[in-house]
Amino acid sequence: MCLQLVLVVLALNGVLSQSPGCDFAQNIAVGTTVDISSPGYPGSYSPGIQCRWITICPVGYNCQIDCPIISIPQSSSCTDRLLLSRTGDPQLNGAEVYCGRGTLSATSVGQRLSLGLIASSLSTGGYFRCRVYPVASVPSPAPCRCGERKQTRIVGGEEAKINEFRMMVGLVDISIRQIKCGGALISNRHVLTAAHCIANQRTDNIGVIVGEHDVSIGTESAAQGYVVQRFIIHPLFTASNYDYDVAIVETAKEITFSDIVGPACLPFKFVNTNFTGLKVTILGWGTLFPGGPTSNVLRKVDLDIISQSTCRSYESTLTDRQMCTFTPGKDACQDDSGGPLLYTDPSTGLFFNLGIVSYGRFCASNSPGINMRVTAVLDWIVSSTQYNFCRK
Repeated sequence: MCLQLVLVVLALNGVLSQSPGCDFAQNIAVGTTVDISSPGYPGSYSPGIQCRWITICPVGYNCQIDCPIISIPQSSSCTDRLLLSRTGDPQLNGAEVYCGRGTLSATSVGQRLSLGLIASSLSTGGYFRCRVYPVASVPSPAPCRCGERKQTRIVGGEEAKINEFRMMVGLVDISIRQIKCGGALISNRHVLTAAHCIANQRTDNIGVIVGEHDVSIGTESAAQGYVVQRFIIHPLFTASNYDYDVAIVETAKEITFSDIVGPACLPFKFVNTNFTGLKVTILGWGTLFPGGPTSNVLRKVDLDIISQSTCRSYESTLTDRQMCTFTPGKDACQDDSGGPLLYTDPSTGLFFNLGIVSYGRFCASNSPGINMRVTAVLDWIVSSTQYNFCRK
């Protein structure tokens, strides 16, 4: 019997307060196996218990988890829950949430895998048993290319070089034939954007355009349009504070990659990184100033990521899934939403999509811009697309 898989709002967004003696981390050598079981197994765990297990496999290996026995009290909201982060997020942000009876097998997307158990204070108890062991990493699809720069509404920004950013996508409102939001290619079928850009929209009213630079020139040979097949909006998207403001646009046919069209790298390698102080590049065809005209050409601006504590002094509703950018006189603006926050890895020169433009109080004001943190939803992206992403 398959387990019931649900996505629910987690208390504290994960296992942040482990019960005494129930927080484990272990390196696993090749050829060995680590057994994980609920406290008191084969008996039932106690009400209110919170546990976490983090496993680290060797370089060149993923962690495989097999759970032949799971019996967690089942409810529509999984008040008792088993959490699994395939990216190994230590706080289990964006983790898959399971309850019910059945079995489970999964493979991490990197060297780390995190498992958590949360039981309600009124739990009748349950139990599980799993084993974790290293398996050789599955190579990314060949050729594995992402985040490459073509060789050759942004306030205070500058025009990007033509097709400099191969992953940049425009989401077109077909009814008015205008780019209303940005996005980033992450595969040959998938665009990562903001949920609020496509909420309440029909797929037949939104088009995807790639290879675009100057929208005033209708004959740009590089620009190609694609029909949308479906929207995948994060089920925890909250319009009131734009928490989980992330969505995936899936095209009806594969997007042709070339020297001027290609995907951004997803930040698997940065899942445990604090981005405070890093510079990122934001792109868009949005307005040049509040209430002003949109830009005909793709523009770029470099912004600084500021700390969560600093940002919360401006935005009290800030969540752990969000991060803030602020540089005096520079910002994203209207219609730049959904575009990527691109970080250039100094060791490789590749672009990694660390964030998604979400919202701001005013363009280039004294308040920071609020962005969706991509590392918080990597598990959801992988499970929603079932795509074998390039990992650099």
